[in-house]
Amino acid sequence: MIQDFFLELAAVIVLATLLGFLFKKLKQPILLAFIFTGIILGSSFLNVITYQEMLHVFSELGVAFLLFLVGINLDLRIFREIGKTSVITGLGQIVFTTLVGFGIATFLGFAFIESLYIAIALTFSSTIIIVKLLSDKKELNSLYGKISIGFLLVQDFVAIVALVLISSFSFSTDLTTQLSQFVFSLVVLFLLFFIASKFLVKKVFDSLSNSQELLFLGAISWCFAFSAVAIFLGFSKEIGAFLAGVSIASLPYTYEVLGKLKYLRDFFIVLFFVVLGSNLVFAASDIIFAPAIILSLFVLVGNPIIVFILMAKLGYKGRTSFLSSLTVAQISEFSLILIFLGAKVGHVSSEVVSIITLVAVTTISASTYLIIYNNNLYDRLSGFLPFLRNKRFFEDSLHMAEDKKYPFVCLGFGDTGKRIFPDGTMGEKEVLVIDFDPRALKEAGKLDFHTLYGDVSDLETIDFILKVRPKVVISTVMNVDSNIVLAKKMLRKNRGVKLIVLAHDVHDARKLCAEGIEFVLVPSIITADKVKTILQDIKAGRNFELNWFKATQFDYNSKHYPK
Repeated sequence: MIQDFFLELAAVIVLATLLGFLFKKLKQPILLAFIFTGIILGSSFLNVITYQEMLHVFSELGVAFLLFLVGINLDLRIFREIGKTSVITGLGQIVFTTLVGFGIATFLGFAFIESLYIAIALTFSSTIIIVKLLSDKKELNSLYGKISIGFLLVQDFVAIVALVLISSFSFSTDLTTQLSQFVFSLVVLFLLFFIASKFLVKKVFDSLSNSQELLFLGAISWCFAFSAVAIFLGFSKEIGAFLAGVSIASLPYTYEVLGKLKYLRDFFIVLFFVVLGSNLVFAASDIIFAPAIILSLFVLVGNPIIVFILMAKLGYKGRTSFLSSLTVAQISEFSLILIFLGAKVGHVSSEVVSIITLVAVTTISASTYLIIYNNNLYDRLSGFLPFLRNKRFFEDSLHMAEDKKYPFVCLGFGDTGKRIFPDGTMGEKEVLVIDFDPRALKEAGKLDFHTLYGDVSDLETIDFILKVRPKVVISTVMNVDSNIVLAKKMLRKNRGVKLIVLAHDVHDARKLCAEGIEFVLVPSIITADKVKTILQDIKAGRNFELNWFKATQFDYNSKHYPK
């Protein structure tokens, strides 16, 4: 049995790798390659996957690690500020999508109970898929990324409530008893989270920090323990893993945990998408295609419109509202579970199951492209849809820029940006810091820098930079496409400006130099040159560079180093 499963797993990994390579060559989202691996090897086609339960366990590990690392990355101070937005947007989208979805399903001729199931299924978006895509794009810490994760988690809570209600029909349990148990479990879960975060987690991880192996195992154990508690209390493992990550987010060991677990996450999450694809069963019937297309269009267009309107009313500008809205343009695994459970208790027909399955495949595939190319889509649409460029209220609180000229503009205030302007030697009032991470802007504001919420790929941001007529623009954002857009606009409109840009590698550096950027730096090459100088100094008996290296390392490891 073990040998057969190993061969089956080998087939899955090899095909996922081959399709992933093919999709990358074709410049298509690799995530879709993993889903199609499951479809090809699943029961709809080759029927190779027979050990569904074992693969499912592996895929669940990927989901747990994914949400655990998201929780670690979360800054609770920022989450408090966007929590209201997440709750209002999440609940508002569920209400309006359910109402409109119910109307569409009724119009298509479905019975009342089936229309209700369809409407509710269309409200849930996939937290796992969105987190994976935003993580790949390095936009989890952006304002729209944090808001999106917030209202997707709200959706997950509502989905759990819906499953509890349907389970009460399945097991003939009293509804009041089920809801009472749910509320009690919710209180217990958050009480345990508070106690662990306040009194337990620091002591546990301090005791493990002297051993890298124990720190690694301790992080996994913490993730599993919280997930197990959440499952025991009737919640999903995603919520437990997420809370586990949040509880250790403030510890000084988070970067080590992130570095050690990200490869486990990447491997196991591939199996999640393979299992998701293998579970999609298609019925060969012309009856299902027309409803599936109509419902898919509603999810792809209607859901984003609902979220955009809600966020605009809450005071967010057009870009943030638009990018956030695209994250709800698909249905989730909860939607499929809901429909499958509805079929089990006899509330929906097999045709409805097939329709929702087809909607899942269509919307997951299409929304993957929407999110990957969301910035390009916004730039194209904002040209002839003026309301997408509206200024809003919330983001004004992140805006401390004055209407004047700034000699220096720093794009991105992460570790690199903090070290470029560490002590005010350039004059804080002469430096404008631009970032799309609210946490980074608040840190810059505390250091008396003038700040602007913006993205280097946003044409509005580039227009503002042109307006302040800087002498030097430093981009620490290592996104080659965004920096090319910046260079084309800046060098055409302000030929006197000096651009200093960071690149991931030599290949990207060559692209940037071809656009006329005078200063392109590759951090890995600079590091190699510095280490070479240190080695030469050590060999020659000189200590200056070595002392500098030790001081830098001490500063980096210091608890005062900005996280």
